[in-house]
Amino acid sequence: MANATQVRAVETTPPGPPSRRTARLPGVDGIRALAVTAVLVYHLSASWLPGGYLGVDVFFVISGYLITRLLVAEHVGTGRISLRHFWLRRARRILPPLFPMLLATVVLTALVNRSALHQLRTEVLGALTYTSNWVQIAEHHSYFAKFGDPSVLQHLWSLAVEEQFYLIWPLVVVLVLLRGRRRLALVAGLGALGSAAAMAALFQPGGDPSRVYFGTDTHASGLLIGAVLAIAWPAASAAPGPWSRRRLAGTATAAGLGVAGIGLGFWLLDQYSDATYRGGILAVSVATAVLVVGTGHGRTPIGALFALRPVRWLGARSYGLYLWHWPVLVLGDRIFGQRTVIVGAIEVATAVLLSAGSYRFIERPVLTHGYGGALSRAWRSVQGRTSARRGGLITAAGAVAALCVFAVVTLLHAPAGSVSGLDKQLASAQLAAKQPRAVEPTPGAAAPSPSASPSPAGPPPGDQISALGDSVMLAASPALRHRLPGIQIDAKVSRAMQKGPGIISGWAHDGALRPVVLLGLGTNGPFPADLLEGIIGQLGPDRTLYLVNVYLPTRPWGGEVNHTLTKVASGHTNVHLIDWRSAAGAHQNLLWPDRIHPRPGAGADLYARTVVEAMSTPMRAAPPGRVQ
Repeated sequence: MANATQVRAVETTPPGPPSRRTARLPGVDGIRALAVTAVLVYHLSASWLPGGYLGVDVFFVISGYLITRLLVAEHVGTGRISLRHFWLRRARRILPPLFPMLLATVVLTALVNRSALHQLRTEVLGALTYTSNWVQIAEHHSYFAKFGDPSVLQHLWSLAVEEQFYLIWPLVVVLVLLRGRRRLALVAGLGALGSAAAMAALFQPGGDPSRVYFGTDTHASGLLIGAVLAIAWPAASAAPGPWSRRRLAGTATAAGLGVAGIGLGFWLLDQYSDATYRGGILAVSVATAVLVVGTGHGRTPIGALFALRPVRWLGARSYGLYLWHWPVLVLGDRIFGQRTVIVGAIEVATAVLLSAGSYRFIERPVLTHGYGGALSRAWRSVQGRTSARRGGLITAAGAVAALCVFAVVTLLHAPAGSVSGLDKQLASAQLAAKQPRAVEPTPGAAAPSPSASPSPAGPPPGDQISALGDSVMLAASPALRHRLPGIQIDAKVSRAMQKGPGIISGWAHDGALRPVVLLGLGTNGPFPADLLEGIIGQLGPDRTLYLVNVYLPTRPWGGEVNHTLTKVASGHTNVHLIDWRSAAGAHQNLLWPDRIHPRPGAGADLYARTVVEAMSTPMRAAPPGRVQ
């Protein structure tokens, strides 16, 4: 019974709120702090930590580990598992801090972005039914798209995956434990491999990976890796007592390998890397499991670091910080218009303060005393105040009740949703691109003809140009086809420069790579100069490459992208820069409200005209400047 009691004491729901007694495994809170920091940094600017979104997978492993250990320990200690009590405990940990965040998000959205309320109604329903991830899949939301108004509750997809795991996995544990713990470990291990295999199979290189990222079926590997760890490494492994030098060295090595593996994933596995979805996420999950083993106590340097009070303080509040940070960032950007360093600092500070308040006044009281006990203590506290302070507290409670009514009424009477004009424009362009066209090897593709080179008299013929781009080029593709008949265009929403080499290789293999290449990538994030140099090497010295720079006044990486494009273009005589940044900045009335994409008609034609004029009069790379 002692072991069962010990496991109950550390029961938690990462990224949900931890128990007060997680000191028995201090490293877990430290790992939570690492994970939530990575996610926060990624959401502030993906260029700072390209794989920071994998912090969610770190949370998944911790959840699978602690929850499975709790279930197995209850079975060992009592011979049974109370599913009813398990699910009630999960609800007590997850729901109390979730409701205030939803309330505040609805109220503030109604004030600063009323047009998003119709979509928000669906998202709130998904949050309350543990189906946020499937709602976003059904609505074709992109986790990685960097334009338009992002979903203010998009981050709840991961909470939905965990909640679905909490509903299904205990049933599996109850059934399989009847045949022994080894069988349970086998089921969990095969499930983890199966989920990772499904992610790899459904992932489509060059496309938006959001389906495989959001899906419970394709993203359960971390949870199940944690479950395997719970069975293979019982709680007794972290118990105090004499440790041999060999055991200490092994644990320290595990901690080092775990941190190294997670760190490499955070730094190298960006959201568009094929490796991310073909084993990368699984590898980070395994590294997290190794780190849990290496930091289950404070006897190693990394374990001691993760056990520091400030680190554990942040880890203990990681659930609240995860809940609050994304709505604060999205709505803060909506209010301030552009995320400067100062605005970003204000947003982070706001999220930390809200999570600290949630932990102190909501999470801890409910975790410690239950719903009824927390309410009873709150009522006694009000009664013990002076009349003036009691009146203030009652007024505050009334205001909260009024906000609840306001939120419900607002959602019920939200304005009818409609597809945005930008979405319609992009969908129309995608449909036009899918119209059947003859695909033949391009004459002269292997050895570009001198006639394909641009001259002051005009641009090269459209049938000599291959264009590769993202949603900005996609929005302008009808105008490009009008001004350059026969041009070959491959443009997709959310495409990043990292996808360029593979697509160009495919064109070259099919004999479809034309003498002139137009490259319009950079809207969705920065890229290393070496990547662009590699593309130039692929094209060879006999092809002409035009690089379209970006106009991203609301994105922090615009200047970095333009600097890279300018620097690389200046080093090659066959590479030229097209200054879309200046053209768009001078005609912002022709852009959508996101200040990134050209509107149909005059906006799209501005993009096409800028391209044609640049190709008609070759120019050297423009100076990078300060405008984004």
